[in-house]
Parts: sequence; C-alpha cells; structure tokens
Amino acid sequence: MAPPPPPRPPAPAGLDNTAHALHLILTVVTCGLWIPVWVVHAIVAGNRTPPLPPTPPQPWQQQVTTEQANRAAVQHMNARAQRRREARALAMDNPLMARELRMGRTDLAPAQRPYDDGGLIDVNAVPARELTRFGMTPEQAEKAVELREDTGGFSSGEDMAVVCDLPPRLVPELVEYGLYLR
Repeated sequence: MAPPPPPRPPAPAGLDNTAHALHLILTVVTCGLWIPVWVVHAIVAGNRTPPLPPTPPQPWQQQVTTEQANRAAVQHMNARAQRRREARALAMDNPLMARELRMGRTDLAPAQRPYDDGGLIDVNAVPARELTRFGMTPEQAEKAVELREDTGGFSSGEDMAVVCDLPPRLVPELVEYGLYLR
C-alpha cells in the first residue's frame, strides 16, 4: 500500500474570510464615523475669524482739521511751485535733457514722464487741447498751434500772448505754467 499523503500544514490564524470582513467593518465604523464630525468642524471653524486685539488709534487715522488741511494744501502748492522753478532752470541749462525727460509734456501719460516738473506745460510741443489748461478757449488754442507752427515756436508767455492776441488775464498763467523749449 501506498504511504498516506503528508499532512497539510495548518492555515495561519486570522487569514480566513471572516477575519477580513471583521477588520473591514471595524475600520469603517471607527474611521468612517469621524467623517461627519470632521465636515461639521471644518464648516463651523472655517467661518470663524479669530478676534483681533484692539489697536490704538494711529496718527494717520485721526481726523484732520480744516486748518491742517489748508496748511497741507499750501505746502503742496509751494512744493509744486519749487519743482516748476527747478525744472525751468534745468530746461534753460540743458534743453536736450528737458526734452528727453519729457518736461512739460502733459499730453503724455505720467508713466512716460519720468521727471516731476511741477505741472509745467511745454507750449511749443503739446497739442491744442492741452493749451486750454491755461484758460484759453479751444479756438484760441487751435490758433496758437497754427501760429506756433508758422513762427517756429514761442519764447515766453508774453511773446505768446502778443503773437496770439490773447487776453491779458492769461499772461500770469502762461508765465507760471508755460515752458518754452525750442
């Protein structure tokens, strides 16, 4: 007779199908039950902002009195007048640099004018609509541009007023804000 087959080794404990199912159920129950808690916590905690500590009032948040506002406005205008004087002196010393810095070119975007000239207007370069800033009518500005082309440009505010037959009330503006580069 043939010898009996060798005995099968015993199956390792815990690898049967019931152990796998039990492990799956325990995992789902213990971890899965926390999912709604996490969702509720995320919704509630996500909408809250932490309380900010009280901050003392800062100097820039205080009310400005009328007197302070007036003083600041006068200081601002004085600073602009000083920049106009400096820009005009630079333009007289070096007209080529003044053109490169685009002094007085109010018709260009501020990004294209790297130098703060205090509000000068280059009378010999800007279009007619910019000349209306002096208080001229559009017709007077168009006439001034035509005469500027015919004469080769103006040398001063007085020169422009005489050549263009402008009213005397415009002369102070032409002198203060005009830049006459040739």
